[in-house]
Amino acid sequence: MKRPLIIAVAVLVVLGLLLWLTSTLGTLYAGLSNLNPWVAQAITTLVVVLMVMALGVVAYYSWLFLRPRRRTAAPPLPKTTNEAAVTHLQSLDQQLSQIEDEVARQALVERAKTVTHAFEQQRLHLVIVGSGSVGKTSLANALMGEMAGETAVTKGTTTEQQDYRVAIPAIDGEIILSDSPGLLDVGAADQISRELATQADLLLYVVDNDLHRAQYEILMQLLAVGKRTLVVLNKTDLYADDEVQMLLERLGQRVGQLDSRDVVAISAHPNDAPNPYIQPLIDRIIAILRAEGRDLIANNILLQSQRLSLEARQLIAQQRQQRADTIIDRYQWIGAGVLAATPLPVVDMLATAAINTQMVVELGQVYGIAVSIEDARTLAISLAKTMGSLGLVKGALKLLTVGLQANLATAVAGKLLQGVSAAYLTRIAGKSFVDYFENQQDWGDGGMQAVVEKHYQLNRRDQIVQQFIQRALVSVGR
Repeated sequence: MKRPLIIAVAVLVVLGLLLWLTSTLGTLYAGLSNLNPWVAQAITTLVVVLMVMALGVVAYYSWLFLRPRRRTAAPPLPKTTNEAAVTHLQSLDQQLSQIEDEVARQALVERAKTVTHAFEQQRLHLVIVGSGSVGKTSLANALMGEMAGETAVTKGTTTEQQDYRVAIPAIDGEIILSDSPGLLDVGAADQISRELATQADLLLYVVDNDLHRAQYEILMQLLAVGKRTLVVLNKTDLYADDEVQMLLERLGQRVGQLDSRDVVAISAHPNDAPNPYIQPLIDRIIAILRAEGRDLIANNILLQSQRLSLEARQLIAQQRQQRADTIIDRYQWIGAGVLAATPLPVVDMLATAAINTQMVVELGQVYGIAVSIEDARTLAISLAKTMGSLGLVKGALKLLTVGLQANLATAVAGKLLQGVSAAYLTRIAGKSFVDYFENQQDWGDGGMQAVVEKHYQLNRRDQIVQQFIQRALVSVGR
C-alpha cells in the first residue's frame, strides 16, 4: 500500500509543478515580448529546455528511489543428490583455499582429489566389515569366485585393507570390493576398519550370530550417518534351519530401520559343502545397485565431502582464533600501557582500552566481515554500556587489586591497576566480539549481555587471573 500512495503523491506534486511552471513561463514570455519578441522566444525556449532536463533528472532519480529493490538471486537449490554432491565439492575447494597451514591443507586437498576422482569415475565401492573371525575374507573370496586372501579361525587374519576389482552380472562400471581388518580388534586395525566403513557406497556388515552390544553400537553409528548397509548373517551351515530363521528375525528387530530384505543369511565357506551359499546376498546386491547405484555413489560422495568440509572448517576456525587472539593481545597491552603511564578515570579507561573500535574492525576482517568505523564504534559503545550495567568495571578493579598487591608494593600496584584493568576488560570485550563474528554478527538468544557475562566468568578464575597478572607485569610493568 505504501508504494502506490507515494507514486500518487509524486504525480500530484509533478502536475502541480507543471501548472505553476506553465503559468510562470507564460508570464515571463508576455513580459519579454513587450521588449523584444525574438529575445522573449529565445529565453523562453532555453528555460523550457533546462526545465525539461531538470525534470528528466528528477524523474530518473525518483525512479531509482521508488523502483523495487533488486534482490540478489540465491543460487538454485540442488534438485538431486548428484547435484548436491557437485555443489558441495565446489564449495569444498573454496574452503580448502582458505587454510593457511600448507601441510594440513595439502593433506585435505589430496583426500578431496580422491573423492572427486571416485565421483567422476562413478566407481562403486563395496566394503565388508565385521568383528574378527566372522568370515569377512571368506565372503570376499566367495564374491570374487576365487581365493583372494588367507582364511583361518584365528581372529584378525586380515590385518590391513585388501581391495579387489569385481564384475557383478548386469552391473556396468567399475566395482571395488574391500575386505577390512576386524572391528574391535586391538591396535590400529579397528580404526582402519571403521574409517573404511565410512568410505563405502554399500556396506556389508557381517556377523555370525546375534549382535552383541559393541557390534550393535558400531552398526547404529554407521546407519546414523546414512550409510547404506546390508546385515549379512554368515556361517548358517552351523545352525539348524529354525535357528537361522530365529536369528534373522532377531537381527531384523534390532535394526528395525532396515528393510527386512537387507538382512541376508549366507554361508561363505561351509564345512559340509564344496561351494559357498551366497546367492541371496548376490541377488540383493544386484537389486540395490540396479535401483540405487548412482544415488549410492552420490550419497557417499556427499558424506565424504561433508566430512572433509567439517575438518576444513575446524582448521579455519583454529587459524582465525589464533589471529583473533593475537589482535586481542596487541590491543589489550597497547591500551594498558597508555593508561598505566597516564591514569584516567574508569569511564575513559573503558572507552579507550576495553572497547577499542579499531580492534573490532580488525576482528571483523579475520572472520571475513567488513565492519565500518561507524559500525565498530556503535558496537564498542554498546558493549561498554553493557559492561558498565553488569558492574564488570568495578568487579575487574576489585579482582585485580588483590593480585597486583600480592605481587608488588601497594604504590606501584596502584599505578598499574588502571592499565592492567583496561587490558583485562579489553580481553573480555575482544573475546565477546569473537563470539559475535563467529556467530555471523549475531549475539545469540541471550544477547550481548549473556556473551559478555560468559567471558567474564571464564576469565575470573584464580589460575587465569594469576597468569594474566604475570603477563601484565611483564608487558605493562616495564
